[in-house]
Amino acid sequence: MLVSIENYLNSFNPEDIPLPDWTHLGVKTVGTEKISWDQIYVDDINRNTGKVESHTSEEIENLRLSFAEGVVTTEFPPAVVYRGSMYDKPWELKYGFGRSEALRILLTTAWYFTVLEGTEDALEDVQAAENEGLPKRLNQEVDMRKFLIQKVISGKISRNEEAIRAKFRLVYPNRKKEVENRIVPQVMETLGIEKPYILYTSTPKVQDWLKNHSRKDYVVNGEFDNNRKMYGTVMKEGYQYRTIWNAIKNYTKPDDPGYKTYVIYHCGAPTKKSSLNQKRKQVIDNFEDMRRRLEKMGLKEWPIVYMGALPQDRVKDDMKELVQIQTKDE
Repeated sequence: MLVSIENYLNSFNPEDIPLPDWTHLGVKTVGTEKISWDQIYVDDINRNTGKVESHTSEEIENLRLSFAEGVVTTEFPPAVVYRGSMYDKPWELKYGFGRSEALRILLTTAWYFTVLEGTEDALEDVQAAENEGLPKRLNQEVDMRKFLIQKVISGKISRNEEAIRAKFRLVYPNRKKEVENRIVPQVMETLGIEKPYILYTSTPKVQDWLKNHSRKDYVVNGEFDNNRKMYGTVMKEGYQYRTIWNAIKNYTKPDDPGYKTYVIYHCGAPTKKSSLNQKRKQVIDNFEDMRRRLEKMGLKEWPIVYMGALPQDRVKDDMKELVQIQTKDE
C-alpha cells in the first residue's frame, strides 16, 4: 500500500506498521513509536557499524524521490533505541540512516520508528543484518569484513576461526558457503589469526611441504617412484573413485608388470561433527568399502597402498611425517 507522507504521519494507524523480528539475534522489538527528529541522535560516521561506506548522493536522491512519491506501508521503518533521559536527544538511530537522511531532506519533522532493546553486541548484529534481503543496499563483502573485524577487535567474539564463522552464519544466514569461505580467511589474515590446521590447496603446496619439512621423499604427481617401484599420487578426500580408477589403469598397463599406486591424502577443514582424524579414517573406510565391492565383482589384486595422510593439525601432527591411520584389517 502506498500513501503520501502527510497521510502516513497524520492518518495511518501505527499498529498497522510491520515489526521486524530480531529475536534470533537477541534483540527485542518493543514496538513502533512516532518521534521527532530533534529527539534522535544520528551518527552515520561512527555508529553505523555495518557499513564501510555511507550512502552516496545518488542513493540518497533515489530514496528522496521514492518517498516523495509515497510511503510503502508494508516496509519496515528505521529503528532506534532509547539511551536515556539524561541526553538532549534521548533516542539513537540504529539503522535506516539513508532513509532518515532522505526524509529530513523532505523537511519532515518526525517519523515512525521501530523501537529496539538489546545489548551493544546484539544491536551491532542487527545493524549488519538489516540490509540482508533488501534490494536497496545489500551488504557488500567489504562491509562484512569490517563488521567481523570490529567484533574481534572489540572482544565481542573470540579470536579464532570457529567464533568468526559462527558470527558470520548468525548475521548472514542466507549467504552462500563460498562467500563465507572467502570472507572468513580474509578477516583472519587481516587480524593475523593463524588457523590451527593446514589446508593443501594444490599439488605445488604439497611439494612445498616435501621440500621444506618432510623427512622422506615421495612422488605426488602420479608419476612412477623408482625407489619404491610404485606410482605415487596425492589426493584430497572425496576423490577416491578417481584415484582407484587411475590406479587400476596404472596396474594394467600393457608394458608394466603390475605396479601399484601409493596414495598420500589430505582433508578439508575439520568441523564440529568431524575432526581431522575422523575425516582421515573416513577416507580409508571409503577406500576399503570400494575394495570389498570390487573384490566381490572379481577384482583379484587391490592396486592401492595407503602411504599416509599429510600433516594438517599444527598442534598434534608431526609436520615432518605422514600421519598413519589404522585400517580395519590391520
